This record gives sequence, C-alpha cells and structure tokens, in this order.
Amino acid sequence: MSQSSDNPDIFIVEKQQCPVCGKHESTFSEYEIEDPLAGPIAIFSIKCNACGYKNSDLEFLEEGTPAEYSIEISSKEDLNIRVIKSGSCEIKIPTFRISVDSSMGSEGFITNIEGVLNRFRQQILFLKEDDDLDKTQRKKIKNILKGLDEVCAGEKSMVLKLKDDTGNSMILSDKVEVKPLKKRK
Repeated sequence: MSQSSDNPDIFIVEKQQCPVCGKHESTFSEYEIEDPLAGPIAIFSIKCNACGYKNSDLEFLEEGTPAEYSIEISSKEDLNIRVIKSGSCEIKIPTFRISVDSSMGSEGFITNIEGVLNRFRQQILFLKEDDDLDKTQRKKIKNILKGLDEVCAGEKSMVLKLKDDTGNSMILSDKVEVKPLKKRK
C-alpha cells in the first residue's frame, strides 16, 4: 500500500487481482472528500489495466439514515440538484419505468440530476444497439430517450427516486421528500 505523492490522503494499492479477469493488474484507491452539504465521504475505486474493468463506490463517514428519496424534476434548474449515490442504492424513474438496481456491480458516484439522466441515457443508447430488439421495444426506447430530452430541456416533468438501505445515498434539495427505511441487519 502506498500514498500518492501528489496527495498524501489518497491510499493506493497496485498489482491486485482483478475481480473480472483475475490478472494482478488492478489498482485500488481510497480517499476522502468533504462534501459541503453531506459531510465527509470515503471514495473507493478499482481499475484494471489488463481488461479495463473499473468501478467505484462511496460511503458516508458519519452514519447515514436508510431512506427513500423522491423528487419531482419540473424545471431546468432542478437538473443542478446534487445526487450522492452509493453502490447499494437503487435509482428509479417511474415516469419512464426505468431503474438501476443495487446489485454488486452498481457504481457509486456524486453528480447532479442531469448527470443521473445522462447515465441512464448512455445505458439506453447502448441497449438501442441490440439487433435482437423488436419494433415495439425500439419504439419504447425511442420514447424514453425523447422523454429524457424533454426533461433536460425543461419541457416535461418527472419523478426521480433513490432507495438506499445503508443510508449512504441522498438527494440534496429542499424539494425532496424523504421516507425513512428500517436499518438492514
């Protein structure tokens, strides 16, 4: 284990076994940031130089409260609302019936609503390339992309939900509705 010469608060472990390809070409890193609204957060990441696998996660250093966050996005200004998502968080956009579950491969990140929508957009564009899609599925994808574009342009509203049993995710806004969840055992 070493510390970065540029930043002594970043811990780096090199030549680790990649969880995907098994080669000892992965680099693990860990560092802390101070978010002005959410407090101290630890960021963890892995990147494999052999196969290109990468993943990151985050964890509040002060215990969070398990909760479901719900917010209506109704203007272009709402796109700037900060979102902190851990790897254990499920994101839903009920308006378009799309979601990202909290599986082990889920990535943690800090962004804003627009960043979340762009991540959904990229995944949907990837799915759009599937040659096995039928006409109905292609139309559904086209309509979702159109709806996301309308939300980003401030022409359509939608609801965004985060659900995190670990308490390591949140939407930072006065508009957000928070529903506490029971702690995981």
